[in-house]
Amino acid sequence: MESQELVWTGIRSRVSCLALLALFGGASACNQILGNTLPAPADGSGGVHSGGQPGELGGSGETGDGGETGDGGGTGDGGGTGDGGGTGDGGSSAGSGGALGTGGSGATGGSGATGGSPGTGGAAGTGGGGSETCEMGSTLGSEVIFIGESFVATSAIPEETTKLARAAGSLGSADSYVDRSVSGAWLGPGGPGTSITQQYTNSPSGVRFVLMDGGAQDCLSGGEEQHRTNALDAAAQLFDDMAANGVEKVVYFFYADPTTSSWPDFTACVDLLRPDMKALCDAQVALECYWVDLRDTWAGHPEYSTDGIHADVDGYVPTATAIFESMQENCVAP
Repeated sequence: MESQELVWTGIRSRVSCLALLALFGGASACNQILGNTLPAPADGSGGVHSGGQPGELGGSGETGDGGETGDGGGTGDGGGTGDGGGTGDGGSSAGSGGALGTGGSGATGGSGATGGSPGTGGAAGTGGGGSETCEMGSTLGSEVIFIGESFVATSAIPEETTKLARAAGSLGSADSYVDRSVSGAWLGPGGPGTSITQQYTNSPSGVRFVLMDGGAQDCLSGGEEQHRTNALDAAAQLFDDMAANGVEKVVYFFYADPTTSSWPDFTACVDLLRPDMKALCDAQVALECYWVDLRDTWAGHPEYSTDGIHADVDGYVPTATAIFESMQENCVAP
């Protein structure tokens, strides 16, 4: 009985070892258990030890093949999900997407503000400077008149100015400016005949530009302070009438210093009248008035006049040129 008990104890120990071996691969522990529980077989008792049944239990140790479940540790391959960490590559894509910052170079489009120079574009504001468009050939000769006294009436200044306008394309080859000047005409009241003011008021409608002088006869035939005052008052009223009737611009050309010493009283009166008349011209708002001081043109050229105050043949073209240059600079009768 004791021998049989030892046999069964050995069998149970083997089963326990096999279980440990299957679960933990504990071979050393199993050997220790087996060594402590199985006695050396007695003679004749080996038949019991070699019993097929325990051996078959050893065969069930094939359950250890179930340990291949350790291959399930191949789930570690699932750790290949770490490849999914290749999503990090995707992260690089996001970084590339960050290259959309390059799209931020669209801020260069913001340089359109230079446009704006409306802001250069705003410069549109430069175009926005209020400057007019001066379209050449947009004026008829009948829309431009000369008014004045003998300085104009006895000269070829209107004709020479017309020639310059034709050459520049402001007038057609057969078109001409209109001369309404009259010798001896005063600007203010008191003179005989038609005044300079009346030369304008007697003109047909449709005059847009006026080229004029005025005041010399008031000084030559009058010469007193009252005559200068009357000339200034008449000019102021004339500008108002012109503006009310649609005149756009006036070119006022004023006398040069006499080229001889024969005109002291005339010179003194004109010198006093000149700054006041210029100030009146410059002050115009309802129409534009441009001042031409002929002293700049006539200085050093005694050949321009025979009598010292009226233009002669040599003075016609230089005088007309000074007038027309002002017209071009200020878009008068383009």
